[in-house]
Amino acid sequence: MSSLIQKTVQEAIERRKVISVFFFGEGGPRLLEPFCLGMTDSGMPGLRAYQVGGFSNTFTSFGWKVFKLDLMVSAEVTDQGFSGVRDGGNADEVVFDEIICEVECSSTKGVRS
Repeated sequence: MSSLIQKTVQEAIERRKVISVFFFGEGGPRLLEPFCLGMTDSGMPGLRAYQVGGFSNTFTSFGWKVFKLDLMVSAEVTDQGFSGVRDGGNADEVVFDEIICEVECSSTKGVRS
């Protein structure tokens, strides 16, 4: 993963801005509300986000998803903001061993025990 991509994702989380992301081998960009950037139990960086549009391999362009940052080719912060709150999902679900950056402070902040 490029440090530029990680910085872009962190900026979007801090500013609550939608990001446009291209992944290796995909046919178009995905539009994501980035909620949490963290490290998985295998030491890989990941992003928990709500996809609001764009490309999808599973034909599900909307909903909660976890993405591997090392597969991102590019990430760009858009002008579109988001509230940081999403119904119908579990944004606070612990999917990372270590949290790098997240939209809201919660009980999942820090290292999972």
